[in-house]
Amino acid sequence: METERNLKKFLDSTFYLLESFREKAPGTFKHCQNVANICESIAVELSLDIDTMRCSSMYHDIGKIYFPEYFSENQDDKNPHDDLDPFVSYHIITRHVSDSVMILLQVEDIPRNIIEIISQHHGNTVLQYFYEKSGSKLDDKWRYKSKQPESTESAILMIVDTVEATARSLFNAGQLSDSDSRKKVIRSTIERLVDDNQLDNMTIGVLKVVKNVLIKELDTIYHKREVYTEIDKKKIKDIKEEKGVI
Repeated sequence: METERNLKKFLDSTFYLLESFREKAPGTFKHCQNVANICESIAVELSLDIDTMRCSSMYHDIGKIYFPEYFSENQDDKNPHDDLDPFVSYHIITRHVSDSVMILLQVEDIPRNIIEIISQHHGNTVLQYFYEKSGSKLDDKWRYKSKQPESTESAILMIVDTVEATARSLFNAGQLSDSDSRKKVIRSTIERLVDDNQLDNMTIGVLKVVKNVLIKELDTIYHKREVYTEIDKKKIKDIKEEKGVI
């Protein structure tokens, strides 16, 4: 019960660390909110502790407050990585995991399991973009220096974090226009993580639930409203005029 009350405190929008996060890295903060909402829906379906899942999700990228401009969700037009060696970029990006852990270790009363879940949310995956940009043939050199997910919660966070970030990037590029494209993102992400041995502790049943919830959530977040043609707009205007609405 005490732990539950502590988590409520960390999830309060006025908690000093969340306020700092929102101010210094607004794009990352929004990403974490999306991840938290999806993870909460999954937690409900799997009867996991909702506050644990939500708290882990909200703080999993808190380390990005140190160098927010180096992460795509906080950038406008300028990308500082354009002028950096890919291996320097790799170090800047991957350190956000250890930075998140170091920040949370200084927060009084935050449960250890929250920090452990966060510390594993990238496992030892390859930082694919900069690995490919470098032209290197040694992918182990480009891996996060973290443990693979050891709990269901950390594995769920890994999947949702990766899917949400990929989906948002594709949506912004106009490449996430229908349900099939969203399903493809989910399927390819999970297959890649399974092939890389990141999800060894996940059962087929749990993965199925995660997939189904992700499909529903992405359809809700990224569903495009029908774009009316000029003829449609004129018809709507005429109908409104007939009814005396305008």
